[in-house]
Amino acid sequence: GNLGGGGDGEEDGGTGTIQSILRESGHPGVAIFHVVFKVGALVSYLTLGWFVKSFVIQFVVTVTLLAFDFWTVKNVSGRLLVGLRWWSDVTEDGGTQWRFETNENPDALNRTDGRIFWWMLYITPVVWVLLGVVALIKFHFNWLMVVVIALVLNMANMVGYFKCSKAAQDQMRSLVNRTVLQTAMGRLWG
Repeated sequence: GNLGGGGDGEEDGGTGTIQSILRESGHPGVAIFHVVFKVGALVSYLTLGWFVKSFVIQFVVTVTLLAFDFWTVKNVSGRLLVGLRWWSDVTEDGGTQWRFETNENPDALNRTDGRIFWWMLYITPVVWVLLGVVALIKFHFNWLMVVVIALVLNMANMVGYFKCSKAAQDQMRSLVNRTVLQTAMGRLWG
C-alpha cells in the first residue's frame, strides 16, 4: 500500500515527485548529494543567521558546504551522473592545460541523472548572482565575499563541465564521422 497518503503524489507536498525522480535515477545517492550540498550552502547562507549570531561561524559553515559541493560535483557526480570528468594542469611555462574524460558509451547514461546534474549546475550560479545583487544593494560586503567564493567554485565546475561536454560532443562527432567514412570506404572497396 501507499503509506504516504494520496496515491497520485500530489497530496504529499511533492514527496511523491521526488521519490519518482529518485526511482528513475541510475545513481540516486549521488544525485541526492549533488543537490544537498548546493541547497545546503544556500540554506546556510540564507538562514543560519537566525540561529547563530557569529558571522565567522556562518561563513565557515557556508564555505565548507560550498567546498563539499565543489569536490562532490567535480570528482563524483559529474563522473557518475553524466559520464564526464575534468581537471586542469599547470604547464611548465605557467599556463593552464584543461584535461577531460568522457564516457565512451553515452547511451549508457541515465537521462534523469543528466537532467538533475545539468539543471543544478546551471541554476545554482544564477541564484548566487541574485544573492550577490541583494548583498550589494544592502551594502553587506561580508556576505558579498561569501557570494564571490560561491560563484568562483560554482563557475569553475560549470565552465569545466561545459568544456568537457563540448569535448565529448566533438569526440562523438569525430567518432561518427570516422564510422561513416569507414562504412562508405568499406562499401566502395568491399
